[in-house]
Amino acid sequence: MKTLINLFGKYIDRKDKVLDVGAGVGLLTEELLKLSPNVYACDLSLNSLEQNPVGLKFLCNMEEMPLRGKLDWLVSNFALHWSDWRKSLKNFDKYSRKGFFFSVPVKGSLEGMGFPFPQMEEILELVKPTEWFLKEIEIPFRGKEFLLFFKRTGTGFNPNKTLSAFEILKNPFAVKNYTFKVLFVLKLKG
Repeated sequence: MKTLINLFGKYIDRKDKVLDVGAGVGLLTEELLKLSPNVYACDLSLNSLEQNPVGLKFLCNMEEMPLRGKLDWLVSNFALHWSDWRKSLKNFDKYSRKGFFFSVPVKGSLEGMGFPFPQMEEILELVKPTEWFLKEIEIPFRGKEFLLFFKRTGTGFNPNKTLSAFEILKNPFAVKNYTFKVLFVLKLKG
């Protein structure tokens, strides 16, 4: 999240209206509020949004955004891979005036888990970004702590169920790669 802000936060002006998409409890939202007081948040989880620090927040599915007009920026951190990212990114383009930026883990992350992370090349082809950057981020914990991390962040769902939680606890080495390959993307418009 800090990398995302460090790379692309400089494009946000104090007067800009910014939507944190897939905002959750608001870790990115807090950083965005340092750049503009006009930050809004949306997420699928009411429980997460209740903890988010902004005043204007609403439930939303990023694939079918309930917006009536455009905002200056749409921003997302580690949420696109939970959606039909193609539809979501088309909405980012449709509802942003100045542009959008995001980070998303891509194929090669958490190898052995079987999670269907998107292909970096497919995202780049769809977005045709102004700037992009790929960074590998190691997850510093294993076993029970690894599983608790995903449970606490509400990201414990794996649609492929290649490995069960019990299998990971029994054999933490079943996950071949405890890293996220994170794609950071900026798309400027106009």
